[in-house]
Amino acid sequence: MWRRTLKSPLQHLLAALTAACIALLAYLGLNPYLTHSLHPRATDGLDARAGIYLPNMGDNWNEQSVNFARMSRALADGTLVILGSSELSSHDLRFVPYRFFPTELGVPTLAYGHAKLQSYGIFRVLQSLSGSFTPRTKLVIMLSPAWFAAEGELPSSAFAEHISGPVLDSLWSRPAARDNLIYWVRHHETWGILGLLAQARLATFRDKLQMWITGKPIISGPAYDPTPAALAATRHTVFPVPPTLPQADWQRLLDEARATGRLLSSANPYAVRNQYYRTHLSLVPDPTHQEFARGDPIAAHEFTDLSQLMEYLAHKQVHAFFIMQPLNSKLVLDTERFIPTVHSIMAMCRRYGMSCMNMYPLRPVPGIFNDDMHLAELGWALADQAIDQHFAPHTP
Repeated sequence: MWRRTLKSPLQHLLAALTAACIALLAYLGLNPYLTHSLHPRATDGLDARAGIYLPNMGDNWNEQSVNFARMSRALADGTLVILGSSELSSHDLRFVPYRFFPTELGVPTLAYGHAKLQSYGIFRVLQSLSGSFTPRTKLVIMLSPAWFAAEGELPSSAFAEHISGPVLDSLWSRPAARDNLIYWVRHHETWGILGLLAQARLATFRDKLQMWITGKPIISGPAYDPTPAALAATRHTVFPVPPTLPQADWQRLLDEARATGRLLSSANPYAVRNQYYRTHLSLVPDPTHQEFARGDPIAAHEFTDLSQLMEYLAHKQVHAFFIMQPLNSKLVLDTERFIPTVHSIMAMCRRYGMSCMNMYPLRPVPGIFNDDMHLAELGWALADQAIDQHFAPHTP
């Protein structure tokens, strides 16, 4: 009986090891064949001429491959490319760039990113696409003061989300980038990150097998549906995209943004969207808070990551346009603690030859803020104006 009891666990262990070896051999043998024989195809109907918003590269291998190729083309052909964080998730705002520029100026636009994507993630995504940089590249990067709060560093979950699939494959093929990724993983939640990346690899292999067996791409829905006006505007779009943007009537547009701000944000003491006040702020006794209570923002890892990003873009001769967003000082009580960091970031821009807009001094008036930090109609209109003027024709 004792021998049988001992033998049974050994048999299970050997069976598990055998199954794992067979699975590994199948992966190593079949994965390269699937990668070269399958042809990813778009299923979401998106077109940069009508505006594209990608929170990340996608949920499956087909979608990731398609979106990686989209970003590569956008960087190469002069499409307006905007990378940022949670501020890009506001689909309902007229002046969010991937709505405004295609609809009202006829400029193809692609935006990438959502909450928790920060400087390090943006750097690695762009590095994976570095072969796409051309003199026509139009790149805008939105900076958030919240990135510098507390530890101020890309979360491990965001690392696994954005630095995977074709992004990871591209980086892994570059020795210097590969060494840096290994270093980053070793100095963070190593096993957790490796587990997430292993899950992503298995999911990718599963997606390829599904496409190979069915002969069809995996269907994906868009994260953002372009408006009818944006779709209609695609008729006037020209490729390749001109090196400069058409200039808008900004006096009229800003007046309209202010009017919308007054309509939607004047019925509360914090200059936020009235709906946000009713559903969030009005339910708590005191909605104010401190953003930088847990540490000096200039000492955050994020500052080094941003410096690395700018240094890389300067090396690649990509003159990106950075926009530092503001905080709502009626809700964030320690906004002054971030002012030295803003000054240092502006100096960093000058050192690396980057153009930067500092929106941090903006005070909370109706239309600037949706909430404590995200831009509303007037806030985005001011950012759009700066983008438009940055890429405007420059006369001697």
